[in-house]
Amino acid sequence: MRPEQQQRTFPDGFLWGTATSAHQVEGQNTNNQWWAWEQQGRVYQGDSSGDACGWWRDVAGDLDRAAALGQNAHRMSLEWSRIEPVEGQFDAVALARYRAILEHMHQRGITPMLTLHHFTNPLWLEAQGGWLHPATPQRFARYTEQVIAALGDCCQLWCTINEPSIYAGLSYAAGWWPPGRRQPRLALLVAGNMLRGHAAAATVIHRAGSQHQVGLVHNLHIYEPATLLPQDILTARLFDYTNNQAILNALTTGRLSPVFGLGQRTVPGLRDATDFFGLNYYTRSHVRFFSRSPTWILGHEFTPTDVEQSDMGADGKTYGEIYPAGLYQALERIYQQTGLPIYITETGLPDDDDDQRPRFLLRHLSAVHRALQRGIDVRGVFIWSLLDNFEWAHGWHLRFGLYAFDERTGERRLRPSGALYAIIARANALPALTRETGGF
Repeated sequence: MRPEQQQRTFPDGFLWGTATSAHQVEGQNTNNQWWAWEQQGRVYQGDSSGDACGWWRDVAGDLDRAAALGQNAHRMSLEWSRIEPVEGQFDAVALARYRAILEHMHQRGITPMLTLHHFTNPLWLEAQGGWLHPATPQRFARYTEQVIAALGDCCQLWCTINEPSIYAGLSYAAGWWPPGRRQPRLALLVAGNMLRGHAAAATVIHRAGSQHQVGLVHNLHIYEPATLLPQDILTARLFDYTNNQAILNALTTGRLSPVFGLGQRTVPGLRDATDFFGLNYYTRSHVRFFSRSPTWILGHEFTPTDVEQSDMGADGKTYGEIYPAGLYQALERIYQQTGLPIYITETGLPDDDDDQRPRFLLRHLSAVHRALQRGIDVRGVFIWSLLDNFEWAHGWHLRFGLYAFDERTGERRLRPSGALYAIIARANALPALTRETGGF
């Protein structure tokens, strides 16, 4: 049998999972800044997370569904505003509820990966300036201490902060997320402070024992110059440096570049904070120089009309190009620059009718297999997401789930892509190469 006719196997112990975040699935997270934002009508079509997917009441059914699909891992986040509803006061009932969820996972053979911060802040923290406040990294470390004391025996894989560049950019530069600021300088200060928070939290987690592994989750976005003109190439490099490379440099050197603003350049503990790299990968943008750009980088991002694209976003524009080669490029780049083991902590696409997701899975997972064959240390994949959930500023408009979810009735329905992912996870292998799965 020729190699291309054989199944493409993955290493023993490879993690096949999905990812969720607390605010998007738990429901009734009334004590954070996103809930307040929703009540102001700031989400597409006035949507609100409301009861979300009901996980705070009952998670067992969806964990049964994950296990039935052959998943041996799940990445979820903890809601800081539940655990520390008032500054310095920690809720034992909330921590007990999270412990019960983790026990549900272990009972089903699901390895948990926990994220400590996934875009939401307690209202008391937001009132003090959120991640702009210089004391927030230490407040984050204090919260981490409580979590490790309560849950450290239930989890060994920890993500400190999810996508600091996305949080900072959309909240403080683009103004699409709370607090709705449009000051790029503040966005860079916030990202720098989040890196300080990562280092502070990692120090706490590492003190709890060598069994605990810590990572930061970074969305690596591919920026392609629109032409070979020098101004387009330079603009694409500036986008890449600001959104990708500056964070990679900080993690590997322990120092913040001037792009992150004034303050201490060397961050104590940052260089040794990261045991694995959490990669979120979705798409690429083409970049063109534009002298009248409203951002400090004189450029314009766009998606060409002649490439395959996923469902429309709330602004009526396409969500993004479907570009599997970018996942391999991201894996190769991260491994070359950091040498760290990599978990793909999110990849997926909005595809309500599920006519693209099966092909998306086959081609993106083929990129992962190719990376493994080239010696890149990839430990697992977490597809975004197990089921449709509240998609931040897009509300309920974008559908990422392997399960379709009706937020009005609570009905769950397995999509064909979910059944395909189950076949792959159970086999720990991809089907043999075909025209559909082999190329990018």
